[in-house]
Amino acid sequence: MTKEEFAEHLAYLRLSLAEAALLLDSSERSVRRWTEESVPGPVAAAVRAWRELESRRLPWKPDTISVMERDQDQIDRIRSHDEVLVQILREVEERGGPAAPWAVDLEHCRATFSHAEVGFYRLANGGFNVSTYRRFDRPPSDDDRLEIADAAYCIAQAFSRAATSAEALRAIASYTREHAHVFVRQGPAMLTPAATEQRREAISKQADAVDSLATEVEGGRGTYAQFEEVLREMQRLGFFPETALVSAVARSMLSAPALRSAT
Repeated sequence: MTKEEFAEHLAYLRLSLAEAALLLDSSERSVRRWTEESVPGPVAAAVRAWRELESRRLPWKPDTISVMERDQDQIDRIRSHDEVLVQILREVEERGGPAAPWAVDLEHCRATFSHAEVGFYRLANGGFNVSTYRRFDRPPSDDDRLEIADAAYCIAQAFSRAATSAEALRAIASYTREHAHVFVRQGPAMLTPAATEQRREAISKQADAVDSLATEVEGGRGTYAQFEEVLREMQRLGFFPETALVSAVARSMLSAPALRSAT
């Protein structure tokens, strides 16, 4: 990795020199030197992994508590986990993608296909780690490694899709709060100031409902049908979010997720 690439990666990841130093278990002075000279191999590998996960809409940063408490052991564990996950995703894609469509249950932290089940747990930073593998037709064996990798890939897809959907939902919530005072009035009579305020508050409450749904989606519980219910209530109140925002929610919640890296 060249010094120019390193600096560009840090910019893409929105990392300051101080933040990068903490995550790379180094000094700010060393990070600055890497933007001016050559970049060590382990540092380049970590930064590339972070960028790839970022482009795939997957968590890569350590959790806030680990960062605030400067828990270097936990920070290093997350960095190692990131690099392993990226390697798995690349290997699966290099052989053409998962051989089977694993069904992922984010709420109960498991992925299933045929007679196999992979369990996972959520990391504090919002990511996941595979924890168990079971077969119901025979004992597990070393030959199942590819199946487990496929499951991990499908789990990553589910996390990526949930993150994209939650972001699209929160964009609608933000738009709704900002424009809650702009709504369609039916009939010739003008609303009183009090009635206008009540309508604005009612529309704003729908923004809260969309925010709550975004949180549910991240946990694997929210559905597009629930979003449609909120949207119908908004429309009943005379409020219509921008079509592009509504379409973004539909695409993310109803379409197959695209996990492949953009880089």
